[in-house]
Amino acid sequence: MAYSGVTLPMAAMGMPIAVYLPRFYSEGMGLSLVTVGLVFTLARIWDVITDPIMGIVVDRYDTRWGRRKHWIALSIPILLLAVYMVFMPNREQVTGAYLLFWLIVLYVGYTMLAIAHQSWGAELSHTYDERSRLFGWREVFVIAGMTIVLALPAGLELTGFNDQASKVASMGWFCLILFPVLVLPTLIMVPDSHTSTQSHVPWADAMRILINNSLMWRLLLADLASGFGTAVSGALYIFVASAYFKLPEQASIALLFYFLTSFLAMPMWLNLAYRVGKDTALKIALVYAVVINLGLLLVAEEGNVAVLWGFTIAFGVAFGAAPTLLRSMMADLTDEDTLRTGQQRAGLFFALLTTTNKLGAALAVGASFAILEVVFDFVPGGDNAQSALDGLLVTYAVGTAGGLFIAFIALLGYPLNKQAHDKIRAQLDAGQVGG
Repeated sequence: MAYSGVTLPMAAMGMPIAVYLPRFYSEGMGLSLVTVGLVFTLARIWDVITDPIMGIVVDRYDTRWGRRKHWIALSIPILLLAVYMVFMPNREQVTGAYLLFWLIVLYVGYTMLAIAHQSWGAELSHTYDERSRLFGWREVFVIAGMTIVLALPAGLELTGFNDQASKVASMGWFCLILFPVLVLPTLIMVPDSHTSTQSHVPWADAMRILINNSLMWRLLLADLASGFGTAVSGALYIFVASAYFKLPEQASIALLFYFLTSFLAMPMWLNLAYRVGKDTALKIALVYAVVINLGLLLVAEEGNVAVLWGFTIAFGVAFGAAPTLLRSMMADLTDEDTLRTGQQRAGLFFALLTTTNKLGAALAVGASFAILEVVFDFVPGGDNAQSALDGLLVTYAVGTAGGLFIAFIALLGYPLNKQAHDKIRAQLDAGQVGG
């Protein structure tokens, strides 16, 4: 719990970036959909450069406090400043350049925190199922952060504060308060480690091994694709609920129950992973989510509260599976890399995983917003023709299902199961590295 606690405000910050901020800066701040989509895409693509660099740096620079803690401590002041500027902007100062700059600053802080924290988790536990448990707990706190922060705008709606600026600002203040409070148990109570590389491989040879690691690229593709599908859903859900279903008053509270359902479903996915393996459990979750989203095309209709809520809750069941199990699988893969190279490069591996997730999200926002405006002539908050509304629904359902299906394809025949990982750990524990 001490390890996972800081992910609560981290998730509470990340969720509005995907769900509320694109709409807030287009409808509330007056930027065009194309501008907002381009800015979010450029900011995420910037992480393609910074994430691997940060992963290498996090792995390389040890301190007397350990390998990870100091990076987490450094990230918090950066995040506090960026959250304030992004979540509580002065409308008169908001331009595309303003949004791009502060998003990049926010992503730098997020990258520093996320990579250090996730790679730390890979080193806290070494067994196949225990890693699922650790990253499962982490995801429970992630979903809790999303759920709580979503309750804030829902609560504001009940009290009459229905403007977007108040909702977004409430989420920002939530993060500003909880980041410094919940990072303290992580820094004080969780044990950190020091570099204990047992053998050394020339840098060029190590990079060659990394580039030729086909299992890593399969996990990265699955993460990119699932991140794309999830981000399409996140970016367009409020639009679908408000414009297509004509139920704007239901949007925030339904989304709250989406994350509450995913919170309650996490033990089910963990137990399934224990029984059938992480990759099989994840493939089941992905196929289930694809069917749910394509099914929405058949049943969605204006004003149908039951369909909106039924779909939202049913889809929420699958939300936590991919982030949890992909990270646990990547942690297992770092052991395979250590066995071959003798180097501990969890930071680099999780940096790449963070990069693909962000890139998938960026492509999702940019592509879906451009399609809505250019292809279907959809106008946020405006009077839209039925063809534009139908285009919104198709973009949402097909974009989400398509990304998740590609992730499923990437994992077919994945070989690193519990038995294979147990053999790797046995060799590592016996000191057989660098082979």
